[in-house]
Amino acid sequence: MKRSYLAFWMLLAFLACAAPTNQTEEIFQQRLKPLQQKYAPDLTLNVFDFSLEKENGIWVLRGETTVPEARQAVEQMVDSLLSDADVRKEVVLLPHPQLGDSNYAIVRVAVANLREEPRHSAQLVDQAIMGSILRLLKNRDGWYLVQTGYGYLGWMRKESFVRTDRQGVQDWRNGQLVRVTALFTQIFQQPSEQSTPVANAVMNVFLQKIGNQRSWVNVRLPDGREGFIRKTDITENVNHYPIGDELREAIVKTAYRMMGVPYLWGGNSSVGSDCSGFTRTVFMANGIPLPRDARQQAMVGWEVKPEKDFSNLLPGDLLFFGTDDRITHVAISLGGTEYIHQSGDVHLNSLNPHSKIFSAYRFNTLKKIKRVLPE
Repeated sequence: MKRSYLAFWMLLAFLACAAPTNQTEEIFQQRLKPLQQKYAPDLTLNVFDFSLEKENGIWVLRGETTVPEARQAVEQMVDSLLSDADVRKEVVLLPHPQLGDSNYAIVRVAVANLREEPRHSAQLVDQAIMGSILRLLKNRDGWYLVQTGYGYLGWMRKESFVRTDRQGVQDWRNGQLVRVTALFTQIFQQPSEQSTPVANAVMNVFLQKIGNQRSWVNVRLPDGREGFIRKTDITENVNHYPIGDELREAIVKTAYRMMGVPYLWGGNSSVGSDCSGFTRTVFMANGIPLPRDARQQAMVGWEVKPEKDFSNLLPGDLLFFGTDDRITHVAISLGGTEYIHQSGDVHLNSLNPHSKIFSAYRFNTLKKIKRVLPE
């Protein structure tokens, strides 16, 4: 009987200690949510990861973020929540200090994969192409959490890029850059397709020009390798893009060139793409940077209220589809009722019920139309 009473009182004592701890952690999570919505509403673009636990009688706040204001706000919230308690703060502002000044990278392969987790079997979330600049945020066993120039986050293997610092990025950009215009091409050791390939390249890849040889251009890759690429596969006017109606025509022409390119979830290149990767690749080839995801692309530009026959749609307008309040698909208008998009592969469909390429599903899920090109 005495042992039963002793066990009973020990249980009450444990519950008395545990209840406030659990309650505090619940309050912390409740107060954390609005801070995340304020400072990092899109977790594909910013890191916001915090936890509060009690260890050996001391509260420990752990976390990491890419937003300085978020770290300050969370620490202040915890100070207010635990005003009478000791708190050990272990919060890291990314890029991680262990990376030092070398927290930049230049992609060295034609197409580099970004994955959801630091493992090869993890879901592909995005791709970055050769010559593009990345920000390195932290590393784990040969994997780096990287952030693209348009803000997207993902894990990439170290073999896919050249690690550098701010000066290295500047040196790369200050070189005489050329941009690949071919959907797919190769760089050879000698100015001949019979010589050994050095690397593959896809549309929008950047290389440094170091010389000419007849119909070939001698180029340097981000990792220092050199080779030759056909002049017809690149442009040296990397900052020259069409404007006005010519820009709309160029968008459509580029989109048509990608007809038949296969679908790839997370793909973002001219040899494989998802729906928003397709639109981003096409627009980027014509000097228009778009966000990565369809839901993000739907937030740029000006909304177009379509006429009943869609006659006011212009080539290059973006069509967004979805269910309820979610945007799940994007396409490029060809003007009027027809559009081109990536769905299984790149192909055409129509909003006209009398057309042979009419898609009832897309017609019924059309949510909005945005104009991102100036009229």
